[in-house]
Amino acid sequence: MIAALVNSKRLNPLSSLLHPFDSFYSVKEEGKGSLLASGFIVLVFFIASVFKRQSTGYTFNLVDLSALNVWLIAAKTVVLYALWVAGNWAVATWMDGEGKARQIAIVSAYAIIPYVAAVIVSTLLSKVLVQEEGMFLGYLTTVAMAWSAVLMFIGLLTIHDYGAVKTLQSVALTFAAMGVAIFLAVLFYTLFQQVYVFIYTVYNEMLFRL
Repeated sequence: MIAALVNSKRLNPLSSLLHPFDSFYSVKEEGKGSLLASGFIVLVFFIASVFKRQSTGYTFNLVDLSALNVWLIAAKTVVLYALWVAGNWAVATWMDGEGKARQIAIVSAYAIIPYVAAVIVSTLLSKVLVQEEGMFLGYLTTVAMAWSAVLMFIGLLTIHDYGAVKTLQSVALTFAAMGVAIFLAVLFYTLFQQVYVFIYTVYNEMLFRL
């Protein structure tokens, strides 16, 4: 399994951290990159988020450990990733981007590796650091987020063959598309819930009258 993920023919995901232009160019022009590895990275992202919530050192952990909602964490990781890929693909189609959905999925997953690693490392460090040293956890997360953002920018720029300004525009429109999708999903859920309550009420009323 691990060997398949880092097989040179599939492009080692870690190579994108230091050589993003070459790596993402290979994804676009040579068909390299693995959806299996991408899925594994997103799965680790989800697990790391659960791990952070439940295992962060008590000095820095202010959440109620008994109120774990796995579905909410899945929405913030796996679903958010899927929305990003779908939204960027839709925007790229409209803006004449050259990247395919598969390439967007691979680039996006590889780009979040620094942040995922920082989540894991900061969780482990939180168990040994004292309150006064907590700023280092913030620095670590900030650097990792910036690194991931740069990788994402380079990846989208490369696979879509955009310039810097157009890449930023596509990112902004992708966030807008995600917002619309989330709004429609919430609206649909609310309407469905209201219809369900109405039908359930009518059903109970009919049973009562019978």
